[in-house]
Amino acid sequence: MKRLVVVGSVGLALACATVSGLATGGPVGEPAGAVVVAAQETSSTILDGVFTSAQARRGRLVYGQNCGSCHGPELKGGEMAPGIAGSDFIVFWTELPVGSMFERIKTTMPEDGPGRLTDEEYTDVLAYILDSNSYPAGETELPANKAELDKIMIVAAE
Repeated sequence: MKRLVVVGSVGLALACATVSGLATGGPVGEPAGAVVVAAQETSSTILDGVFTSAQARRGRLVYGQNCGSCHGPELKGGEMAPGIAGSDFIVFWTELPVGSMFERIKTTMPEDGPGRLTDEEYTDVLAYILDSNSYPAGETELPANKAELDKIMIVAAE
């Protein structure tokens, strides 16, 4: 009987931790490992043409050399890597700043050598990902600066 009470208490504590977000690292409703961002001032969205076509073309080359073997040539993912195009992109990244995506990619990719690319190369890959998700190109390149990228929100296409 005492063991049943202990097991029940542990289960109740875990349930409470899950509801409060302690078990997943984020608030209720956030997927485990999700990037949680405090409210901040944004000045644009990815619908505003925040990268150039030339930058996306450079990013395509960097992606092909460093990312495509895991995320696939169509950015749809594979056995070991998630998709970064289409609904996979929208579900995970919508309503987050581009700076969060930049930071995530820079600190975790490529898997065999995170951080080995330059900030400009990471930003070019971001431009390629946005271009591949049918976001419009503009006249100004994405900056290779997290603080500036944090001012640009990722939103679903209209």
